[in-house]
Order: sequence, then C-alpha cells, then structure tokens
Amino acid sequence: MARQKTKEEIKYNMSRVRNKDTALESTLCTELIRYGITTFKRNDKSVFGKPDITFPARKIAVFCDGDFWHGYNWEYAREEIKSNQEFWIAKIERNMRRDNDVTERLQQEGWVVLRFWGHEIKKELDYCMSVIIDELRVLPVAPYKTIDLCAGIGGIRRGFELTGKFTNVLSAEIDKCACKTYEHLFGDDPKHDLTSDEFKTLIEQTEYDILLAGFPCQTFSRVGLQEGFENEEKGKIFFHIADIIERTRPVVFFLENVDRLVTHNKGETFKKIIETLEIKLGYYIIGVELSEDGMPVYKPKDFIRNSRDFGVPQNRPRTYLIGFDTERFGKEQLLGLPKELPKSGGKKLYDNLNDVLEHNVDAKYYMASGYLDTLIKHRARQEGKGYGFGYRIVNEPNIEKPIANTLLATGGSGRERNLIYDPQEGIAGMEIKGKKTPLNDMGIRVMTPIEWGKLQGFVNYAFLDSNGNDGFSFPEDLPDLQKYKQLGNSVTIPVIEEMALFILKCIDMLMKNN
Repeated sequence: MARQKTKEEIKYNMSRVRNKDTALESTLCTELIRYGITTFKRNDKSVFGKPDITFPARKIAVFCDGDFWHGYNWEYAREEIKSNQEFWIAKIERNMRRDNDVTERLQQEGWVVLRFWGHEIKKELDYCMSVIIDELRVLPVAPYKTIDLCAGIGGIRRGFELTGKFTNVLSAEIDKCACKTYEHLFGDDPKHDLTSDEFKTLIEQTEYDILLAGFPCQTFSRVGLQEGFENEEKGKIFFHIADIIERTRPVVFFLENVDRLVTHNKGETFKKIIETLEIKLGYYIIGVELSEDGMPVYKPKDFIRNSRDFGVPQNRPRTYLIGFDTERFGKEQLLGLPKELPKSGGKKLYDNLNDVLEHNVDAKYYMASGYLDTLIKHRARQEGKGYGFGYRIVNEPNIEKPIANTLLATGGSGRERNLIYDPQEGIAGMEIKGKKTPLNDMGIRVMTPIEWGKLQGFVNYAFLDSNGNDGFSFPEDLPDLQKYKQLGNSVTIPVIEEMALFILKCIDMLMKNN
C-alpha cells in the first residue's frame, strides 16, 4: 500500500505547481492567436487577482480554472477525495472563496469576468472562444462618439460632424489662441495636454468610439526642421497617441499629417508608425497588407491624398491613416474592406481659385513696394541657381484655372507662395501704417484670411445653417497673423468629410458581415 504523504510534503509539492503559463492558458491563447486576436496580456499583475488573460482596454478578464483546484461540481468532487481530506478540502474551498472574492471585486471595478473550467477548454474550446468573442465584438451604435486630439481649431471634428453620424465628447489642444477659436466655434473648452497622465486617465474614463488626431507636422514637413521623432516636444506626440490607443482601444482611429511623413528619414519614420499601429497595437490599416512573415507591406503614396481632388482649388497633399480594431472585427471581415482610401470627393465647392477670391479687399492686404521688390530680387537669385524657390502669383492672367499652393502656418512664407494679382484703383502709392514703403503699383496682394478659410472649407461651407447663413467666424480681436496660422495649421474640411463618409461605409460593411 502506497505511503500517505505528510502535510509538509504536500505543501512542498503545491509550491512546485505552475500557476501561470499553464497548459489550459496556453491552449486558449493559441486559439485566440489563430483567430487573429493578439492584443491580450497574460498574467497581468497590475490587475487584481492576476487573471490568466486580460484585455485591459476593454476591461475583460479571463480565468482558466482547473477542475480539481477550483472545485468543479464540488458537492460530488469533495466526496471523491479519499486521502488527506482535511488538507485538500480546506485548500480547495479557500480557492473557491478567493475566486468568488476576485470575481466580485473585478466586477465592482467595471470588469467583465469570464471563467472557464479546465474540461471546457480541453473539450469545448469553440464554446469558450465564442464567449470571449461575444464580449470582444461589442459593436458601436450611431451616432458614433469621437475624441478630437491635437484639435487645432476643430477642422477634423467638423468634417466628421458634417456627416450627421458623429458627435464629439472630448478634445485636446494646448495652443492658447487655437483653444480660444475652438471654444468660440464649438462651445467646448479643449485645453488639455494629451501627454499628461491626468488627461490619459480622463480618456480612459470616457466612453468613445473613434479617435481623431492631426498630430504635429512641423517635425516632418519640408518647411520645418525635419527632426521627426528626435523633436522631444512634437515628434514624440505620435507615441502618446499610440499609448492612448493602446489604453482605450477605439473602434477606429483617423490620423492626419503632412505628405512628407511617408518619406521622412528614408521611410523609416513611417515604417515605425505603421509597425506600431499594425503589429504592436493590433489594428487593421487601410492600405496595409501583411506578408507571410507577418510584416506590413504597403506603398507610401497610397496614404497621400490632395485637397485639389476634393472640391477645393488648393494643392495640399496630406497623409491619412485609418485603422480598425482587430479585437472587435474578425480577420475575414476586415480583409473584405476597401483596399484604398477615397481618391476624390463627391462635391466641388469651387471650379478654380478665381471663384474663391474676394473683391475690393482692404488696402492692408496689398504688399509694400519695397517688400515686393525684395521678393522679386530673391526669386531672381534663386532661379539663377536653378531653384524654384520664391514668391508665386497664383492667379496670373495666363492661367486658365488657377489653384492655390499649400497654405502654410509658417507666417510670411505661407502667404508669399500665394500672392494674388488684383489691381484696384487708388491702391498704388498709398501709405499704410506699419508698412515701411508705399503700396506697390503692380496690383499684388496677399490672400485674405476669408479666402484661406474658403480654401480650407471653414468659410462658406462647413458652418452653413439650413438657410445658407455662414456661422463661421473668429473670436473678436484675433489678429490676422493668428488667423493665417490657425487656418494653415488646420485641415481641408471637405477632405475630412469624405474620409468620415468612407469610415461610415466601412463600419456598415463590418456590421453587416458580423
């Protein structure tokens, strides 16, 4: 007859039992990965009870409970224990009490707790997966809630709102003047720093569906220093956005930046961004496929779209990224989505730049003769060196259908690349306070903030009411310099509206396929 183990021997053996990476846990994790779900954590010590598997952003905790250790069918099972009954019964009942305590506390903290018996994982794995997937694939309900990060003056938000299917619940912007305009337009105070733990915690507590962000572009643009991620203040903003995505797992994200982003640092910057979103965070990005070894494959130009193709006469190429959550949607569903972003819009706001221009504008917008002469000489020097730098008159009479160059937020240069030929009686030779020389006699002026607003879709489009009255305006006493900066920093709203409609189309497809 076999010798009965002492309590000390039993305790020693118990200390050797694996309590993580068990066969049950590994079986379930392997099946999750086979379904294309890779965003879970194993044995997360930061969660009370250290669940075997967690989906932290969704607050779903999964426990793999061995039949013996956790008391399956306990009334019958306890009678089957023949040796060391006092030890084993007490031990297992403690486990059962702790299981109940853990479940109750997690539920009080807002967690969904899923517990599977060992025999279910071994023999009814499909059932276990169906329960997990049912919790993961809770679909959003329209109107979809957005958060507006790096909000500027709200161009991205407004483009989504125009569809009638989105409502904004939280915003973040740190530029004081932009915040003033944003609050003036929307009635919401966006003053939040998205890099702060305080704001990230606020987002975690906010129910939303879609993350919007036009993250800082100066570190990637041609007119900036092209520092990329090396710029600590602005270049690293992307990683804070990625952290927010990881913490909260929006159904969809929409990101916007300059076209230079895809080629910056020989493509390495964009590669890092794609790998972070697709591989690390587990999102399906429109325009990206995975190779056999699981690495992203894409063409950088597929993410660039130009405002001139969306109904406004402005040459403004920009990078757009749209990603869908692989937790909520299955691999087969996502592979059925369109493979590329919209290439053009359904509306044509203006035929060409001449339709945008105002008449009889204030004399202050005409260039001083001395300054214009400086620009002419500078351009001549650049052309002599074989460069194309310098001022541009974008509506010269010989241009049949003129379009504007990209509106920039960099002060003077943004306006000098978009000079207007607009002769007006009484302007030449006029002296204006603040200009060192009289106004030029060539009829050359800069575009007005109103004209910039039209080219970006803010004026005469995005804020029209049902009677056609324009509700767009800047706060009183905002200087023109800030108006140019804010519009140049913003997005072209008709492009954003088309991207929002595209996202709605994709969500509808995913809903039907679900």
